[in-house]
Amino acid sequence: MRIFQIIVPLVGIIGIIYSIRQFRSGINTFFESLLWVLLWLFVSMVAIFPDSTTNFISKSIGIKDHINGIIFIGLAISFFLNFKLFNSFKKQNKIITDLVRKIAIEKQKQNDPEK
Repeated sequence: MRIFQIIVPLVGIIGIIYSIRQFRSGINTFFESLLWVLLWLFVSMVAIFPDSTTNFISKSIGIKDHINGIIFIGLAISFFLNFKLFNSFKKQNKIITDLVRKIAIEKQKQNDPEK
């Protein structure tokens, strides 16, 4: 067993746990969380069984080159960072939307003398 076969699944487990926590707190929808969990499972499976996976993929799409462990680690880290960035953008978008709604309601109350 190589080091990337340990590191990448650990990063995958962290990503899965984070996805589930985001779903439970209402930040992600079920579909978004499911997508992230499936992505983390796929990346982890490729890292755990690199030869079987790369052989299957290479036969499926016709590429003969095998991927080494550094690429797996880089992909796992890249996916995790993209995942965190995606969630940050979603959170920021929700905050901005809530703020704009609050400002619009306050402005409407100020402009409407009947209430």
